[in-house]
Amino acid sequence: MADLPDTAFPTRVISYARGDDLDASRTFYTEVLGFEVAMQDPVLGLTSPANRTAQVLIPPVGFEDPQPQFGIDLGTPDAVDAAHAAALQRGLRVVYPLRNEPWGVRRFFVEDPAGIIINVLAHTAHMTPHIRPRLAVAHIQPRLVVEDVDAAIAYYERYLGAVRGPRHAEPSGFVGHAEVRIGESTISLTQAHDDYRLYSPESATSSPVLLTLTVADSSAVGAAMVEGGATVIISIEDRPWGKRQGRIRDPFGHLWLISQDLSPAP
Repeated sequence: MADLPDTAFPTRVISYARGDDLDASRTFYTEVLGFEVAMQDPVLGLTSPANRTAQVLIPPVGFEDPQPQFGIDLGTPDAVDAAHAAALQRGLRVVYPLRNEPWGVRRFFVEDPAGIIINVLAHTAHMTPHIRPRLAVAHIQPRLVVEDVDAAIAYYERYLGAVRGPRHAEPSGFVGHAEVRIGESTISLTQAHDDYRLYSPESATSSPVLLTLTVADSSAVGAAMVEGGATVIISIEDRPWGKRQGRIRDPFGHLWLISQDLSPAP
């Protein structure tokens, strides 16, 4: 058995998929198979949240010529150089030359004995590693700044089915913290206050935050919100990505994307 290059340390195997429709591919791998988007340029890269070495790359049409069937990350540029030399020594066909790519990868393409094209690669030292450990994040809780906390709570109770939580106010009457629960999510509210640099969307041209609320009947929820004083920004309609969605600005200036999952067509 031939000796292996002593610098090689394969860290992951990468599958390739066709990139005829990148948006459709992104939706399929994230919403159907549970992958996460790890990179979008120069190719769409997706990673399993359970196993960061399980990856799929989807290059745009024409980006790779020829396109590999899969890739092997050898860990270091030296290992790539050693593998390249070993492939040439064995008379294997290199179909893409050894080179450093502008996105921080050293690589070459080689045909294995069965004619399968393999992208042999490693990240160069100056590039931030592509695989990072996941952060230990428990959850994200949005905090809305409004002019009238109690009025906002009452509105969310009536039209979004919110359940009141803790409320803390200073002797001056300033409400520094209040909570409501909508479905399985908790939202905090804070009263606008110039001294604390807390500004509501009513004091600006638009809210910088868009909250997505998934419901069983988006049209009914949107109509109820409008009845209570909200404004339709984008009408609620069936979207080509399988959602019935629209954007609503509540009476306190915050933007809500009211979303309904549509059942697949029979």
